[in-house]
Amino acid sequence: MPGIVAAGQRDTAEAAARILRLGGNPVDAAIAGCAAAFVAEPLLCSAGGAGIMTVALDGAPPQVIDFFSDMPGLGLDSAATRDLAARDDFDFQAIRVDFGPAQQTFHVGRASAAMPGMLPGLAAAHARFGSLPLSDLMAPAIDLAHAGVTVSAETAHVFGLLWPLLVVYPETAQVLAGGALPRPGGVLRNPALGETLHAFGATGRMPERMLEGLLAEFGPARGGLITEDDVRSYRPHIGPPVIETIGDWTICMPPSPGGHLALLVTRTLAGDAPRAGEADEMVRLAQASQAAHARRNLGTWLGSTTHISVLVPGAGAAAVTLTSGEGCGHLIPGTGVHLNNFLGEEDLNPHGFHRHAPGQRLPTMIAPCVGLRGQVPCLALGSGGSNRIRSAVGEVLYRRVVANMDLTAAVAAARVHAEADTAWLELHGLRDPAATLAALARVFSTVHTFPGRDFFFGGVHAVDVDGAGTGGMRGAGDLRRGGVVVQI
Repeated sequence: MPGIVAAGQRDTAEAAARILRLGGNPVDAAIAGCAAAFVAEPLLCSAGGAGIMTVALDGAPPQVIDFFSDMPGLGLDSAATRDLAARDDFDFQAIRVDFGPAQQTFHVGRASAAMPGMLPGLAAAHARFGSLPLSDLMAPAIDLAHAGVTVSAETAHVFGLLWPLLVVYPETAQVLAGGALPRPGGVLRNPALGETLHAFGATGRMPERMLEGLLAEFGPARGGLITEDDVRSYRPHIGPPVIETIGDWTICMPPSPGGHLALLVTRTLAGDAPRAGEADEMVRLAQASQAAHARRNLGTWLGSTTHISVLVPGAGAAAVTLTSGEGCGHLIPGTGVHLNNFLGEEDLNPHGFHRHAPGQRLPTMIAPCVGLRGQVPCLALGSGGSNRIRSAVGEVLYRRVVANMDLTAAVAAARVHAEADTAWLELHGLRDPAATLAALARVFSTVHTFPGRDFFFGGVHAVDVDGAGTGGMRGAGDLRRGGVVVQI
């Protein structure tokens, strides 16, 4: 059956397409793409991370599978948690990373890791919506883990940014990158991860080695917070999306902070008449982003996140966004899995670290989106980019579903992002960059400019079909993050 995939790396997209060629449905393909991304995009997502998938299969109500992480520490009373944080062996350290236009402090170590929801979430998606055996869906990723993937320029760039975090724990740098900073054209292999995915595909459960490693290496005895109660109680959440009707489109988003804020950007833009000039229109987009910023309490610079969109006319669509933060620096022993550092990211912990109640689902800006026309799935998109997700997704949605712009043009168009009195602007593609910059400077006290499409503004990987699901398929892989499209 014909289908289309957009993702952040060719191996990721090809893995999903391979499953479509076998007759798998959009969820099958998305699961396979996720597993492949653990190998091909190892610093943007991980089997030790988390994510959210929005699904609309033909003839069934849209659903969201939320497999983001919960705050660990169940079974530890508050005094025990305080005592743990005061111990000399509490494993939580700050690393300063230089991004050129900005510097950011990230926290790594065992106490930065939350219970990973990734494999339980993929298992839940497969159990509810999958059509092929899970072992078949893991096969492309297993092949990649053993044969290796060629390092793209974008992957090398991310390794360069995060290398100071990886070399804190040399074993992690060795397993993920062979101990040396990867260069474009090099090859990455992770056979231990391949074996982990093989075990997961065979049982549909997190492998015992992962479970044992979480408890032995990331619990209170080793300076972490993950307990047996956390492992035993974790469950993905499956339920209806947040729905917004815009013209003849039905837009489905997860009920996450990111989903609500991305819809707020699109709704604000849809409800306000476009302005005549390019400069004033970019100001209007910036002010929509600014309004969403006023409603949020999250924010970080990098955004180590990736996205996969799948659409099969006559079968449906799936959009899944994945992240592991920047990774905590530690592997789960013997698994090839780099665990997340969600408890060390300022954007997930705006009121201070380790303040969430144990068992509480952590907030996230993830916003995978599916759009329907006449109850037929016709659009899937999403983005990495942390707090820029809301503006990236919101602006592309507006341009596609309200302004009726071609999908490729909507993704490629110059982006603007705003927070409080500061704006960030891409200059590429603007007819009069100087006029736009001057217009923004009249509204915002500080305006940062980027000469071309930039990683900072996320990576919206999107697919759609013309008409009510009956026309030609189109895809847009965002060049800001090495996006590719594979059509079958």
